[in-house]
Amino acid sequence: MVFGRIMMCGITSLVIAGCGGSSSGENKDNSANQLTVSQHTLEVPNAVTSLTYQFQPEHDALAGNLKYSADTLPGWATIDPETGLIAGIPGPEDASAESPVSVIVSNDSRRLVLKGTIVVEHAEAFLEQPALDFYSTNFEGEPRALRNDLSGGALAGEVQFVQSHSVAPAGNYERNIGDETQSRYMPKLTALRDALLLFIPSNDTEPTTVHVEVSVNGEPLMTLPMAHPNALPESDVTGTNGIQYSKQAWSVRLPWDAVRNGLSLRFVANKDAGSRTFGNLPSSEIEIGEASQLVLQSIRLGMLTAPSQVNGHYTLRDPVMAATDYFQTLPVSRLVMGSYADAILDRVIIRSGVIYDKDIDGASAVEGSVYSGDMRENVAKSQVSVGINMANFGYTSHHMNQGHPHVFKQITNHHAWGMYANGRVDHGLSGGNGIGTLYHSWGNEASHEWGHAYGLGHYPGKGLTDDGRWAVHHADSGWGYIAHRNRMRANLFGLNEDGSYNFKRDAMSGGSDGGPFSVYTHYTGYSARFIQNDIAKFPVPDENYPSGYKKWDTTTGQYQDYRSEHPVPVRTGVPVATLLGGYDPDGTAAVIYPVFHGNYGNVFDLPEPDLNATNNQCWVTVKNQSDEQKRIQIAASRHNANSINQFHFNLAADFRPTNASLHCRRDGIDQMLTQTAFDGEIPDLPPVAVVGQGAAYQQLREQDMVHIAQALKAMDSNRLNILDDALAIKVASYSAAELKNHLPEAAWGLLQRLEKQQAAVRQIAILLGKAERDQWSSQKTREHLLQALTDNGLAQSPDELVPIGDVIRGNGRYFDSNLEDATHIALTELPDDISNASHWIRDLRGRIHPADAPWQCLTPVASRIGLAPCLDERADQRWAYNAELLQLRNEASGKCLDYDRSNDRLITYGCSGNWNQQWAGVATLDSPLFALFDGPLLRKLYGALLPD
Repeated sequence: MVFGRIMMCGITSLVIAGCGGSSSGENKDNSANQLTVSQHTLEVPNAVTSLTYQFQPEHDALAGNLKYSADTLPGWATIDPETGLIAGIPGPEDASAESPVSVIVSNDSRRLVLKGTIVVEHAEAFLEQPALDFYSTNFEGEPRALRNDLSGGALAGEVQFVQSHSVAPAGNYERNIGDETQSRYMPKLTALRDALLLFIPSNDTEPTTVHVEVSVNGEPLMTLPMAHPNALPESDVTGTNGIQYSKQAWSVRLPWDAVRNGLSLRFVANKDAGSRTFGNLPSSEIEIGEASQLVLQSIRLGMLTAPSQVNGHYTLRDPVMAATDYFQTLPVSRLVMGSYADAILDRVIIRSGVIYDKDIDGASAVEGSVYSGDMRENVAKSQVSVGINMANFGYTSHHMNQGHPHVFKQITNHHAWGMYANGRVDHGLSGGNGIGTLYHSWGNEASHEWGHAYGLGHYPGKGLTDDGRWAVHHADSGWGYIAHRNRMRANLFGLNEDGSYNFKRDAMSGGSDGGPFSVYTHYTGYSARFIQNDIAKFPVPDENYPSGYKKWDTTTGQYQDYRSEHPVPVRTGVPVATLLGGYDPDGTAAVIYPVFHGNYGNVFDLPEPDLNATNNQCWVTVKNQSDEQKRIQIAASRHNANSINQFHFNLAADFRPTNASLHCRRDGIDQMLTQTAFDGEIPDLPPVAVVGQGAAYQQLREQDMVHIAQALKAMDSNRLNILDDALAIKVASYSAAELKNHLPEAAWGLLQRLEKQQAAVRQIAILLGKAERDQWSSQKTREHLLQALTDNGLAQSPDELVPIGDVIRGNGRYFDSNLEDATHIALTELPDDISNASHWIRDLRGRIHPADAPWQCLTPVASRIGLAPCLDERADQRWAYNAELLQLRNEASGKCLDYDRSNDRLITYGCSGNWNQQWAGVATLDSPLFALFDGPLLRKLYGALLPD
């Protein structure tokens, strides 16, 4: 007979007792000193990851002085030799469909062998997922039919890779010219970039575990456990209506160096069980695009004026965050963001050869605007942006018509101001041809103008269908993965009033920035495919290759030397001193600008003039403080008859030039056209930001860890602390191992305590889910929950579940939780006896709850106030209370609760400190319970504990 007994000890301790079943055999040997051995079946209850497991085998076959041991146990479990208690805490990686257990019980004369198996379930299987399942419906809103991407076994299901976009293993570009609504326009999987791998089993499969075996070119690399569908990274959609990409997708992160041509995958369901099934995704069915690189440069530029310092100059203000953020929006393997020091040009030359001098002319002779101005065209765009590009391509001179060869993919952005006949003008809102002319290097302006640099026009793909679907996001335009924050990037804002999805627009189609986790716009799959193809056609500078350039070979899955006729860089990605200017080889007009100091550029063996030759030639002589000298040859004739020339070249920054002069030899006569002196200093510059491939997101991690440590240091370790939104997002971006390894010891210790608080709340949720699934009695559930709350410090006594609170009052009225018109908080005249008036509590987050329904929170509704389920991410539910001014100020809007006397209403209004914004009775409850629990979970907890 097999029986079992279950009891709960605290939230994390599941104590289960059972006994051996029918004997499967008995071996009796009456020889001296031989034990009688019998074998029995042991029915072992399931464990749950992250919860303490305790199982007490019971039997009635042996008595006396018993000893226990185990031949076979999961690695996370141990057995007590005196009592036989099997205990341990399985980690997330220990989930198993079947692990063997073999327990030996013996006395002086007899031995029992108890054999069974244990299933370790994912804790996430017990967590409620009220969110909508985006991928479950297709473009028409009908249930989506899943592909079967697997072969060679019984396991079936759909596979996706999510980088900047969620894509299929293959077939991402399939054009149906006859009916473009049936086409598919998506990028390919990008080589040498980490990817979130998704597996959605076919509808008739509900595995306990899924593993994926990763191989490249047939060589096994690793076996990865996949996370339960309820553990899929959350989406970046905020608000009351949660939306997840999929509620059926198992997931795991593939490391960047495994994503290369030749990749193959085997998915295994219930890996350790006799019922295991598998399915293969061979390399021939995985289409992987080129590993590629994008370089973005940025500079502030003043032309006859000084540039302004603007918060929106994101790529200069915080290049690490900007590069990491933008990287997640487009299919590229590596992104480099370089910076130049601010440049002020008091003397400029334009394409006609005219020179403007700040001290003589004061301004350009023409008027300027956002889209016009001779300095905008000839200086900012041509001499500076094109000049920096050409210097990094190794070409020393060119015309001023902006067209230029593109050797590798680099976009040089300028935030430029010019003094014109009509005053000081700020240029922006323009991009393309390797140039960005920007007001701000964040938001849709940046995403849009950089889109032009990849060759995208406005509303790409709109004309292909009557509904213009390819120009906007839709059910099949792809979500993304914000890997540095471990969040799915939704292609929608949320829900419309009719319940339909409110989709975002492409950056080229009137888009907007990306929400709470991004300042850039998510390109549609249609645009992303175009961008991928554009960037991938260019080589990557690398001085370790003979040509100075490498390019990805999709056949070999390796970089190969790229044959090029362009100049060969001898050093790549180093600090540079870039010399720029303009000159007329047919005349005398010439300007050498102050040195442009950059933190990332390429250096070449530049051509030198042959001063022994008799032919016409021009060159620039550069000297430094050590009296070293370089002569760089530039064109002796115009590159284009309608334009004077510009020159541009890089020197290693440590050359520290102090003087440059421009010379031309004409008909045997040498003439110096101009010279400029420099200070020889190297200004401080932001760090070069490198994201992707081997660099991963390490720079952001270092930056985040400093911010996390500072925030934790500022906390009072002797009181209950709760992470604010920004800090919680950063902490959740990293594993426990990363946080432990990169934070100071004191900060890590405090964070562990904070994480323990969250783990306790999560375990309550798991327990509620398990009680519901296993159909525990209400009494049993209540006992376990109360014990768990006290064991984990969430409540010291059951009395805390029934808070008293206080009456919030002022102006002769009190906050009445009996809603006016079922929507808004009423202000009711204060009675003589306030004991029956609505009572409220304020938690340690600043949320205000009605005492009789503490899962609700005071929430702005337009300009008025209502109640809504408490949610962590809702800053508009948090209220700062100034006890001296008796003022309640909303954290999100900054407005205060205000008595609108004319309408007898409670509203939010600008904080004034007037009498009608004074409220007494705001009682802050010093208990973690209401601060840590979201409304839906708290309501479920109350339903189990206080059903009446």
